[in-house]
Amino acid sequence: MGSGKPIMRGTLSGSKIAGRSTPDQKDWRGGSGCGGDNWLRPDQEISMSLPASIQPRVGPSLITRVTRLYNGTIADCLHELLQNARRAGAGAIGIDVEDIDGVPTLSICDDGCGIDDPRNLLTLGQSGWDPAMAVREDPAGMGVFSLAGRRVTVRSWSRSAQAGWQVTIPDNGWEGQMPLAIEPANITGGTQIFVALPAQWAEGIDVAVKQAALHFPLPVHFRGEEVKREDFLTEALHVETHQGVRIGVFHSNGRPHWNVPRINFHGVTVPCSHEGVSEVDGFSFWHAKVDIIDAPALQLVLPARKEMVENEALNQLRTAMEAAIYRAIARQPAHRLPFRSWQRAAELGIDLPEAAAWLDGWMPKLADSTSTPAGPKVASKEMMIVSHSQADLEQAAAPIIGNAGLMGRQTVDPEPAFEGYSWYDRLPRITAIDFTFDHDGKSWIYGDSSAEYLPPDMPASRVANLMLDLSIAGDGGDHAATCVRSFDIPMLVAGNDTNSIDEAAILIREGADVKPDDLVRLMEASLFCASEDADSDSWETQRDRFCAEARNLANTLLLGEEEALIAQLREAVFGHVVWLIPHGRQMLVTASTGTLELTLSPQV
Repeated sequence: MGSGKPIMRGTLSGSKIAGRSTPDQKDWRGGSGCGGDNWLRPDQEISMSLPASIQPRVGPSLITRVTRLYNGTIADCLHELLQNARRAGAGAIGIDVEDIDGVPTLSICDDGCGIDDPRNLLTLGQSGWDPAMAVREDPAGMGVFSLAGRRVTVRSWSRSAQAGWQVTIPDNGWEGQMPLAIEPANITGGTQIFVALPAQWAEGIDVAVKQAALHFPLPVHFRGEEVKREDFLTEALHVETHQGVRIGVFHSNGRPHWNVPRINFHGVTVPCSHEGVSEVDGFSFWHAKVDIIDAPALQLVLPARKEMVENEALNQLRTAMEAAIYRAIARQPAHRLPFRSWQRAAELGIDLPEAAAWLDGWMPKLADSTSTPAGPKVASKEMMIVSHSQADLEQAAAPIIGNAGLMGRQTVDPEPAFEGYSWYDRLPRITAIDFTFDHDGKSWIYGDSSAEYLPPDMPASRVANLMLDLSIAGDGGDHAATCVRSFDIPMLVAGNDTNSIDEAAILIREGADVKPDDLVRLMEASLFCASEDADSDSWETQRDRFCAEARNLANTLLLGEEEALIAQLREAVFGHVVWLIPHGRQMLVTASTGTLELTLSPQV
C-alpha cells in the first residue's frame, strides 16, 4: 500500500462502477467526510495513490474561522486574559474603561513577564510558554483569540529583545489575510491590552469583572479599586489536600443544582458531575468542591474551557471527593447514612460508626395521602417496626399497634435503607395485619395474608366477633421466628381496594361501644380520597359530601333508621337554616309532606 501503485483506474460507463450506483450518470470523489466535494464527468479517469504515512495537522483554513471559537461574551474574554496574566507571573492586574480617541475602550494591564515573541500572540495553538508551564497548566495558545473579530491593541515587553513592542489588530485582521505591523512601544514590563468596548459589554462589565475576580488567586483592580475575592471553598466543613488540589466538603439541605460550579481552575469555575452522599431523610446532602492548585492531568475542554475533560484523572478525583466526604462525616457526632453508603465508606478505608439508632414513630396511613405521615422520633432500643399495609388495615389496627403498653414496644416506621445495620436488623417487626370475623355462618379473613377481598355486597352490619391478628417476626432475618398476637377490636372498615362507601364492608363487633363520630372518622381515614380530575369539585366539597354519606350510614347502623333520619334532618336544618334566624329570636317549624309552617318568636 505504501508503494505508490495506483489502486483504482477506469472510466465511467453507464450508471455503475465497481458495483456502486452513481446518481445522474455521475461519480463523486470525496463527499461529506471524505475530504472533497468534486463531481467527475463521465469521460474523466479515476486515479489516486495512498500516502505512506499521515500525521495530524491544522488546516490553513482554520484561521479563517477563529471568530467562531468563542461565543464573544465579556466573561469569556476576561477569564482568558486573566489566566494569561497569571501564567506570566503577574502580581496584580488592573482593568479599566477608558476613552481613547473618542472610543470607549476596555484596558487590561498586568505586571508579568510580558510576551517575548510577538509571533506567538497570533499563532493559533502555540502558547509560547516555557515547557514547565506547558506541562503544568495545558495552555493552548488560544486565549487571545477570545477577542477575535474586535479591534485590539496589544503592548508588551520582550525579555529576549529587551524592548517593548505593540501591534494593532483591526476587527477584520484576525483571519490571516493581512500582515500586522509590529511597532516599538514605550513599555518596560508586563502586557497591556486595549479592546474597543462593544455596547453589550459595557452594560455588563461591572458584573463580569466581579465574577471573573471572585475566585481568582491574584488581586484585580477595577476602576482603581480592588475587587472582592473569596476562597472557592469558603464555608466548607472540611478541607483536605490531594494530589495538587484542595477538596472542600459541604453540607446542605437538598441536592445542589447539577450546573453549580464545582471545580475552580484559578478563577475559572466549571460544573462537574458529582454524585455526593445523601442521608436517609432525603434533605441532608453532602457534596464536594475542588480548588485546583497544580494538577496537570485535570483539563478543561477547549477552547471555551467551560467543562471538564472526562479522563482517568477526573475519575480519580471523583473518588477522592467521595472519600473526603466520608472523612468529613466521620468527624460528625452521628450520621444517618444508608447502609450501602456505610459500606462504600469502608471500601474507601474510612471507618464510620453505624447510623444513629432512631426511627420515626409509626402513624397509620391515610387513604387520601400518597405517603405515611411521620410520627415523633423514637430513639429507644425498645422499637418494633410496622411493615407498610393498606390504609384501611392500618387505620382499623391503629388503636392496638399505636399502644406501646399493649405491644410492649414503641412501634416505628420501617426504613429499608438501614437494612444491614446490626441494630436495625435485630428489631422485631409486624409483618402482616389481618382481621378475622364470622358473618352469615362463615369465617372470613381480610388483610395482608389473604389474597381475597370481601364480597362487595356484604352489608354493613354487626358481627359476633371481630379480631385483629398481628404476625410478628423476632427480627429482620429470613428465618426469624414468627408469632401471632390477637386482639378484639370494635370496628373495621374494609375498603376492598376501593374508596367507595357502597363497596366497602363496614363491620361493628357486637357489644362494642362505638359512637357515630368514631365510625365516621374511621370511614374517612380508611376510604376518602379526593378525585384529581379537572371537573371534580374542590377537596372540601368532596370531603363534605363523603362525610355526609358516612354519617348517615353510621347513624343508621348504630342508632337505627329513625334516629338516623332525625340526625340527618337536624344536620340539614342546622347547616342551612339556623344561621338565618335573627339574634334573640327562635323559630318553630311544623312540617309534613307538602306542607311547611314557620313561626318566629322572642327567644325564651
